[in-house]
Amino acid sequence: MPLRNAIETYARQRPDTLAVCISGTSLTYGALYNTVMGLNAALAALPARSRPDLTLPDAGRLFAYAAGNHPSAASLLATCLATPHAVELLDPHWPDTLHQKTLAKLPPDALFCLSTQTALIESASRLGIPIIRVDTPEFAAFLAPPVPLPWTAGTDIFLVGFTSGTTSQPKAFARARHSWRASLDASRIAFALTENSHTFAPGPLAHGITLYAFAETLDLGASFFGLTQFEPVAAQRAMSNARRIVAVPTLLGALCKSDPQDQIREITTAGAKLDPNLLKKARATFPKARLHEYYGASELGFVSLNTHGPISSSAPAHSVGRPFPHVSLSIRKDGQEVSQGEDGTIFVRGDLAIDGYLWGGRNSGFRREGPWATVGDVGRLNNDGSLSLLGREGGMVITSGHNVYPQEIETALSEIPGLEGAVVIGLTHPSRGQEINAIVCGNAPLGEVRAQLRLRLPRYKLPRRFFKVQAWPLTSSGKPDRATLKAWLETKDDKLAPLGP
Repeated sequence: MPLRNAIETYARQRPDTLAVCISGTSLTYGALYNTVMGLNAALAALPARSRPDLTLPDAGRLFAYAAGNHPSAASLLATCLATPHAVELLDPHWPDTLHQKTLAKLPPDALFCLSTQTALIESASRLGIPIIRVDTPEFAAFLAPPVPLPWTAGTDIFLVGFTSGTTSQPKAFARARHSWRASLDASRIAFALTENSHTFAPGPLAHGITLYAFAETLDLGASFFGLTQFEPVAAQRAMSNARRIVAVPTLLGALCKSDPQDQIREITTAGAKLDPNLLKKARATFPKARLHEYYGASELGFVSLNTHGPISSSAPAHSVGRPFPHVSLSIRKDGQEVSQGEDGTIFVRGDLAIDGYLWGGRNSGFRREGPWATVGDVGRLNNDGSLSLLGREGGMVITSGHNVYPQEIETALSEIPGLEGAVVIGLTHPSRGQEINAIVCGNAPLGEVRAQLRLRLPRYKLPRRFFKVQAWPLTSSGKPDRATLKAWLETKDDKLAPLGP
């Protein structure tokens, strides 16, 4: 059923059930529903701006949210999920200039932010955008008397999201309700979710994996636990109330430093390939949990899934799993589908992909060929039906005349005992064209790493130089920051040390 119906149903049937708790600030389903009704009425009373790039229903307004994981996110994000209104979800970690440009390109009908975000507030004021500071009494004063929620249509836009993709400039995309409705129906089965799947998702709500987990949990009528910011003691407290974890691998790794957690039964992770060492730690820390590792993209939704049980996995560990339910895959080169086992661009057919970008997509990898869509990732379908991810179009390294995809080398490195992840980067070389450099985290001697790689890869794919980093520089979404690592390589930064013998 639509999320509007789900939230209303749970509010009427069991109003005192916990819906959301963010760092100790809680809302029951009854309180959440009343707040959403008040926000819906208050937003509908605002004047609607004209936006040529985005069409909303007459009753809908576009509001921007930039307050990160402040507890107000629970009711505001539930409002975009359950009413005709849409959210322009701004990342609070963006630089001020980027916030300013985004507001100017797509001015919302209201901005919800923190009182400390002074540059953002000044930009919105210059554009005449109403401002509601969620950490002040302004937020409660903004609410109107609750009125019943209107119906929503599947074709209505509920989210304007942003993805950097293959460039440093965010690209804006709009997502319609029907795509997440289809996705929620599929993930409920694929992740074995029930009304008891109380979920702890410690990541930023401005990023897809956490926001989607929030929607999943409300759809189930379960309880969602989040943090205003990650802190180990608070994470342990929140995790103790959950039966499920949703987190990118870096945050999952931080949670694995705790004592065994028998109450966790399901884990969902995405955003980067899960390396075997982390999988081993997760199995030890969460001995009764199944771990669902999916590959997807903001533009495509779910693509493939590999479920890891206590001993075995549903697909080979080196792969990113088999096609997600209701999703078909095609590997193509030069517009033609290639044979199984051959490399090519991964195309997806299903109900989950966006139609296109609002802006910023000119040099992106996303494109459509009829009902098929791609973000430009390169892979191959293996003989057992699993999908191997090799890299991205344009990310290929050409060394001594050979085409090499970094992802394949990173996967091989992650299988070596003692290593806790790897990033492979090609740098310009005077005679080879590009030289392959590997940056690893963990403890393994260089001689052993080279020997293990020779068993897994042809000689031309072996990195020439190996470096060790104590801790990964991370993007705001918790992924290793490749741009920073490349800059460290180019400037010979002392944060990178040669991997020892």
